[in-house]
Amino acid sequence: MGVKWIAAVGALAVAGSALAVGAQEMRERQRAERADPAALKAELGLSDEQATQLRKMWVDGRKQAIRQRADLQIARLELRELTEAPVVDQKAVDAKVKTIGDLHAAQLKARTDQRLAMRRLLSPEQQEKMKQLARERRLQRRPGAAGPGRERHSGRPDRSSPSEGPGASSSEEGEGPAPAEPRL
Repeated sequence: MGVKWIAAVGALAVAGSALAVGAQEMRERQRAERADPAALKAELGLSDEQATQLRKMWVDGRKQAIRQRADLQIARLELRELTEAPVVDQKAVDAKVKTIGDLHAAQLKARTDQRLAMRRLLSPEQQEKMKQLARERRLQRRPGAAGPGRERHSGRPDRSSPSEGPGASSSEEGEGPAPAEPRL
């Protein structure tokens, strides 16, 4: 019995170490994926003023997103408390659900406003280059993604380029998660 206990504890320790190493590798990979500020500035041809303004927008947006995410988590916790109470107050539950919906809408509006502010700051050429870089990053992160002109595992051609195929859009607004903002 003692040997089994020691073996079980040892197995858990090894598994925990493996998980910790995997998490560390993932954090390092995410850090490496972030845009190098100097490279991004050069690739987009940003002026010093543009780089400063983009960095400020990014920092302000991150602060706002963190606050909104915290508010949303609190509201969800409060909703859980309301629904798990011995006597459920339907009006309070409905109000909390509305609050959560409003918080989601505020997040979407903030992301959209930030994206539009960034577009106003960049020239049309810089906007197009930023879209191209975002597409490339999404393709690199997508599991099993193929390069341009190659096929994915599904057997369908890669339609990441706006000029490829019917129904392809030249606008990236609203497509999937927002690309990582520049770290200037």
